[in-house]
Parts: sequence; C-alpha cells; structure tokens
Amino acid sequence: ESCLVFPFELVTQYEELVDAGKMFLVKFRQELEHFRRPMIPMESGAVSQLVKSNYTDRLKSYLEAGCHLQHQSIQNINQLQSCEEKLEDHINKAKVLIEELECLAEDVYSTTLIASLSILEASDCSDGDNNLPADCCEDEGQSVDPLDSAVSYSSVMILVHNMLKLDYSMQEKIVKALSLKTPSSELDGYCLMWDLRPYVDDNVMQLAWKFIS
Repeated sequence: ESCLVFPFELVTQYEELVDAGKMFLVKFRQELEHFRRPMIPMESGAVSQLVKSNYTDRLKSYLEAGCHLQHQSIQNINQLQSCEEKLEDHINKAKVLIEELECLAEDVYSTTLIASLSILEASDCSDGDNNLPADCCEDEGQSVDPLDSAVSYSSVMILVHNMLKLDYSMQEKIVKALSLKTPSSELDGYCLMWDLRPYVDDNVMQLAWKFIS
C-alpha cells in the first residue's frame, strides 16, 4: 500500500512547489514592470498642462531622474533579486522530487516486468497440460488480474513522471531566461505557460489518483 501512496506524496509536494513558484514569477513580473515603468508622456496635451501647472521642485527632480524615485528603485531591485533566488530554490527542490519520482517509477517498472515474465514462464510450462481441472484454470485466470492492475499502475506512473519532468524542464528554462531585460510580452508568456502547464494532462493525473483512492 505504501508503495502506491508514496510516489504520489512526491507529486503533491511538486504541485505545491509549482504553486509557490507561480507566485514568485508573478511577483517578479510586477516588480520588473514597476521598475521600468515609462516616463510621463509630455507629448500628451493634458498631461503636459498638468505638469506645467504643478511644476514643483519635487516634480522637477522626479522628471530629471527619469520618473524614478531612488528608494523605490532600490526596493524594486531587492524584490527582483529575492524573487530570482526563490525561483532558483524552487527549481532545485523540484529537481530533487522529479529525480526521486523517476527512481520510484523505474523500480515499479522493473518489479512489474519481472512479475510479468514469471507469469509468462509459468503459463508456458502449463500449456502442454490439457488435463487441468476447471477450477484450477479459473484460479489462473484470476491470478492475472493483479498483474494487469500492476501493469496499468506502472504505465500511469511512468506517464505522470514524464509529464512532470517536461513541466519541470519548462519551468527551468523560464527561470534561466529571466533578467532585467526580459520583454514584457515574454514575461506575460512565461506566466501564462507556467499557469497553463501544457505538458500536464489532467485526465492522466485523475487516473493516477484513482490508484490510491
């Protein structure tokens, strides 16, 4: 029973990491957009009039500084660095979980393969005996059911691992691509892809949870 539950505890931990990583990515986008917000559009008649009518020393200094306040810029940079560090930590932790899940998937596959070969060998040995009683045949037929279940479980587990590994690889590429020069359109795309998780099939995940429900 623990063999069935433990791998999906890893999946649960991974899902929690993905949610946390999403928050850090969204925060990174917000801080970066705030850091590089555009200057006041003086070409706009209404805006230009407002500036002229309120042209204080404070506003003058603000405009000369490129519409940035030093303390705010420092806060933005600190927040951006913090988000990057947390995203890198997320990637490191996710990698460990994916590797653990891979080892478990390989173990389940090997165990299932050995069991399958053993049953096939036993079946080959009994093929020449045509005098087996009916109830013995029924027992043999029933003995295949657990194997079928194990094969199905092994297949689903491998699918889950492959999906999450692709999902992790996508997130790793996103984190490595982040910088102060990342265009806004790319940031929007990264956040969308992180949220959509195109490599993860919900139907397969639901099927996987049925094995432990």
